[in-house]
Amino acid sequence: MMMPILSAWARPLRAMGVACLAVLLVAPAAADTRTWARWVNREMAELPASRAIEARLQRDRAEARAQSQPLYNPELNIGYENSAETTRTVGLGQTLDWSGKGRSSARLGDVQAQLAEVRAEKARARLAVDVLSALAAYDAAQARLQGVREQEQRLSDLLALVRKRERAGDLGRMSAQLSYLALGRTQQALADAESEATAAETRLRAVFNQNVPDYPLPDAGLWEADGSVVMDAGRAKDSYDLRLARLQVMAAERQVELAGKQRRTDPTLGVTVGREGEDNLWGLDFSLPLPLFNTGKAEYQAALADGDAQQALLDQQQRALSAEVEGALIDYRQRRARWLSWRELSGTRLADSADLLQRTWQLGEITTQDYLQGLNQRQDALLAGIALRESMQKAWLEWLYQSAQLDSWIEMLAAGNRGQGGQS
Repeated sequence: MMMPILSAWARPLRAMGVACLAVLLVAPAAADTRTWARWVNREMAELPASRAIEARLQRDRAEARAQSQPLYNPELNIGYENSAETTRTVGLGQTLDWSGKGRSSARLGDVQAQLAEVRAEKARARLAVDVLSALAAYDAAQARLQGVREQEQRLSDLLALVRKRERAGDLGRMSAQLSYLALGRTQQALADAESEATAAETRLRAVFNQNVPDYPLPDAGLWEADGSVVMDAGRAKDSYDLRLARLQVMAAERQVELAGKQRRTDPTLGVTVGREGEDNLWGLDFSLPLPLFNTGKAEYQAALADGDAQQALLDQQQRALSAEVEGALIDYRQRRARWLSWRELSGTRLADSADLLQRTWQLGEITTQDYLQGLNQRQDALLAGIALRESMQKAWLEWLYQSAQLDSWIEMLAAGNRGQGGQS
């Protein structure tokens, strides 16, 4: 006797499948996206890593300001001599920066301050990539675990139904054996999914100090270009590493200028007043170091060589970074295209496929082996979609990092504005 086409145990499994697919296909409300972006910004600002970045920035700023300080302080001299006549004197001396070392040092400090800002921007962006990658990995791991658990539950319920049909003489023992084998194989997949979920939770705690995210990730449709993000390999010129390389060349040039000035000696002028016995006295002092033994030539040549090295490194990095940025853009576009293809081909069909397979099997149109094979193919398609979405999200983050646009994207989400004119 045939079993009913739709059994009671199918309904909760269908609900589980729809919930799992919703992670891949359903977009959250805009308000949730804004809340998520603001929550990420707020929590990242409280991380020890963020405080360390800010502390290093303050240190670098202070060191840059130190380059702008005057090189020489005045000197106060007080003298006393008790001989035939008691002599008391007070003098004031000042070394003069006639060579312009101070101006050159200040110019170097300006470049060092810019270097500090870009280094901090890069460090904050790298931290944001780590945090968002951890959130994406956690989300994918939880979706995989939910999908595998759904498969295990579906096979367990199938086995119970097969046993009933076997006792009723409706199915043979081979169907039960196949169900046992399929359920046993699922245990390995479940163990792997649980281990992956644990690893993702551990990573999230280590990077973001969160056990469970307070808000879900933005819909996969938002991990794409809009008016706030430029999808052009020409963004390589704005990458953090290339900006740092250009500033390091400027710093080397300023260092050469400073080394040239430091080869010149600066005079010291002094004035002294006092009394010798009953008579007043005054005097002038002038001193000038003679660069006879240490001319500063070696330091100057070292600065020149460092400048040449920095320029050569810049030329090399321009080519390498242009290739990296272009590669990141191509990788993202390819992965997004694969994700969109999966969503079009499989995404909307997965929700009803398990019920369709069950009905077809119960009607006797397919064998138990074909039914199990269909469930496995459905599971493979679901896991492929999760993997494609995660890889697309991580490729998007890498592109934003390489092109120095991660802040713009997060700010756009936090503001709830979706611009126009981007290319995906």
